[in-house]
Amino acid sequence: MEYPALIVGQEAAFAVHLSDMKDFKAVTQGRLTCVFKNAGGEVIFIAESPSHPGIFRPVVKFSEAGVYDLELRLEGPQVADVIHVPNVRVFGDEAAIPHDEAAAASEELITFLKEQQWKIDFRTEPAQKRMLAGSVKAVGEILPKAQWHAEVPALVNGVILADQNSNLSSVGAWVQKGAVLAVISPPANTEAGLNNVRNEYLLSKAEFERAQRLFEKQAISQKRLEEAKLRFEAKRAGYEVIAQQVDFGAEKNGDNNTPHFHLKAPIAGVIEGIHFHLGETVETGERLFTISNPKRVWLKANIPLALLARVEAATGASFKVEGYEQEFRVDQLNGKLISTGSSVDEKSRTVPTIFEIDNPDNKLKIGMFAEVAVQTSEVEETLAIPTSAIFDDNGTPIAYVHVEGEAFAKRVLQTGISDGGFTQILTAVIKCASPRFRLQCRWDMGTSTKQHGTQK
Repeated sequence: MEYPALIVGQEAAFAVHLSDMKDFKAVTQGRLTCVFKNAGGEVIFIAESPSHPGIFRPVVKFSEAGVYDLELRLEGPQVADVIHVPNVRVFGDEAAIPHDEAAAASEELITFLKEQQWKIDFRTEPAQKRMLAGSVKAVGEILPKAQWHAEVPALVNGVILADQNSNLSSVGAWVQKGAVLAVISPPANTEAGLNNVRNEYLLSKAEFERAQRLFEKQAISQKRLEEAKLRFEAKRAGYEVIAQQVDFGAEKNGDNNTPHFHLKAPIAGVIEGIHFHLGETVETGERLFTISNPKRVWLKANIPLALLARVEAATGASFKVEGYEQEFRVDQLNGKLISTGSSVDEKSRTVPTIFEIDNPDNKLKIGMFAEVAVQTSEVEETLAIPTSAIFDDNGTPIAYVHVEGEAFAKRVLQTGISDGGFTQILTAVIKCASPRFRLQCRWDMGTSTKQHGTQK
C-alpha cells in the first residue's frame, strides 16, 4: 500500500495493491471500502473497482488530525476479506510532518513491484514453527523389488525361428504371468527325448485305463491295478512339468509331430530387455528376457558407517531423483523399511538400508540415483521455511526477505535440519518490523525471487 503524507484538508490518493492468496494473482474484481477509525469516530472512503488489475486507488480527505486505525474491506465475486492496518498518521499541516534524517538502514533494498510479481509464477509461504525430524544424508539408488524382477533364461537348447515368433512382444510391453514370451525349436536329439516322455505318458495312461476295465471284470488282481496306477502317476508328473512349456502339436513335419518349447513369463511385468535376435541359436541357461514389475520398487540408501548409529531406529526417509524437482517421501508412497545391511562395503565404507515404496505413474526408473535423507528418531518443533526459498550464494545460504511495501532484502541464514521440504532456521534474521504496517513473514515457494513478508 502506497500513499503520501496525509494532511488535513488535502486530498491524497492511495494505491492499494491486493492479491488473491489462493493463487497470488491480482484481484481484478470487487469494491474496496477504507474505514479510518479513532476515538473521535470514523471516516469512510470507497474505491468502486480496481483502476488496474490488482490496484485500487481510493482518494481520501481528512478534517481532523490524529492517529487512525485503517480497516480495508474488500467485497466482490473473486474474493472477500478484511485487512487491518494500525497507526495511520494524519498531520494538521505540512509543518507538522517530521523530517527524520537518521541514517538509512545498513542493508541494500531490492524493489520488486506487485505488477512484476503478478506476471510470473510467484507466491509466498508463512515462516512458522513446524515439527521436523533429523536426518542423515546418503547416496541412494532405485532398485527393482527382488520378487518382482526376473531374468528369464532358455531352458533348452534350440533355435528361435522368425515364423514361429511373429507375435513376439516388444520392449516396454506388459506381459501377464504365464504368457508365452518366445517359441524355441529344440534340436533333433532333444525332440526325441521330449517325444519319448510324451509317448511313455500316453502308454502308461492307456495301460492304467485297461487295468481299470479288467479289474472291474475281476480279470486282474488289486495289486496289478495299483502297479499300473503308480506307473501312470509317475509318468504323468514328468509329462505335466514338460507340457507346461512344450507344445507337442503346434507344427507338422511330414507325418510326425514336432515339439516346440514355449518360454513363459514367470511374473507379471514390463519387458525391460530382449537379449536375442530372431533366427539365433540359444543354449540352456542363456538370458533371453528381463522382466520387471515397476509398481513397487526398492530405495537403497548407502549410510556412512560413522552415522549408522543415528538411523538404527529409522522408519522413514525422503529423497530426490534425477529429472524431478519434487521431493518424494517414503511414508507418502506406502513405504516401509525392509532391511539394514549386516556388512560394510569395503570401498565406500557404507551400509545399505532398503525401503520398499510404491512407484506412482512409474516416475521412479530402475537404476536412478537418489539423494536420500534417512530420518532419525530426533523430532523437534522449530522455526522453518520452505527449502525452495533458500539460495546458495557461494556456499552461504541466503533468502530474500520482504521488509516493507515492495522492498526486499537479501539476508544470510544459518540453517539446521531439513525435512519434508522445509529447513530449520537457526538465526533470527527473518523478523520483520515497520512503523506503519503489521507484517506476517512469508517466503516464496519456488521462483527465482524469494520473499519474506506480505502486507496485511
